[in-house]
Amino acid sequence: MLPSPDQFDRNEWFIIISLIVMYTLIFLLPKRFPHTVTLIMLLFSMTYVQVLDHILAGLSFNLYDINDVETYEWFDLITWFLYPPFGYFFVYFFDKWSVRRTGVFWYIFLWVLIAIGEEALSLKFNIFTYIGWKLSYSIPVYFITLSIYLLFFLYIKGTFEKYKNQQAQE
Repeated sequence: MLPSPDQFDRNEWFIIISLIVMYTLIFLLPKRFPHTVTLIMLLFSMTYVQVLDHILAGLSFNLYDINDVETYEWFDLITWFLYPPFGYFFVYFFDKWSVRRTGVFWYIFLWVLIAIGEEALSLKFNIFTYIGWKLSYSIPVYFITLSIYLLFFLYIKGTFEKYKNQQAQE
């Protein structure tokens, strides 16, 4: 069983408040995608982050710790639920604003800046403790991550639309 935090302090409160705010915003936004697409995107985001965290923060490189302690605890697991809303908002507004051509680069660039700001805020609340990592290292990681996330979204959205069109023709 996973241990509880040694102390319930500001990083746990930051996680809880952030989760409430982010998921409330998802539910308040007008529905943009079918539930299936939304769920796939949220799960992809969480899975992608888990894999990346295991590589960078786990035994492979151990470049940072998540939350107060070096060992894996409940709030490390809960922290992963912070990432899916970020990815959802990223594709939601990409789709809503119909970003195209060179705008795609600038859109990703804007969201890299947002992600860096969010990570800097997370550092202030001790969500991350850098061991061999620096905030500037996250910039290329976010560019790659957001590009992959966008490509995955476009693939899923296109596949869903093809399926919907096939169903309508039958």
